[in-house]
Amino acid sequence: MRHRVRTIITAALTAATLATGSATLAAGPAAAEGFPGGPWCHGPAKVKAESDWSRVLICPVQGPTGWAYKGKALTTGNEIALWGATQNRYGFHVSNNGYTYHVHPDRLWITGPDGATVSSEPWRSYEYR
Repeated sequence: MRHRVRTIITAALTAATLATGSATLAAGPAAAEGFPGGPWCHGPAKVKAESDWSRVLICPVQGPTGWAYKGKALTTGNEIALWGATQNRYGFHVSNNGYTYHVHPDRLWITGPDGATVSSEPWRSYEYR
């Protein structure tokens, strides 16, 4: 009986230590950030925005521009991650296969290869850090 009690107490302490340790790691400065169900950054996001149709993050990454665009279409569940996003006074911009994603403070604006607007989505929430 004594051995069984010791095993239960050891298991409970181990579980508590693991839970506390993982909570401490998640709260650190390098904690991942994103939306439930994606997309995610490996660290704190520079921009976190959501429209009725999309979720978008601008994430710090290694590379010449230092930024990545990560988005998820809420209608289809499709996700995209594009490195090489650039920043100017209007917001962040990144291109892929002729399409350009513009993350402005008021909306996500997607243009096609011919420059025509494919989508213009006002944000319902926008956080810039």
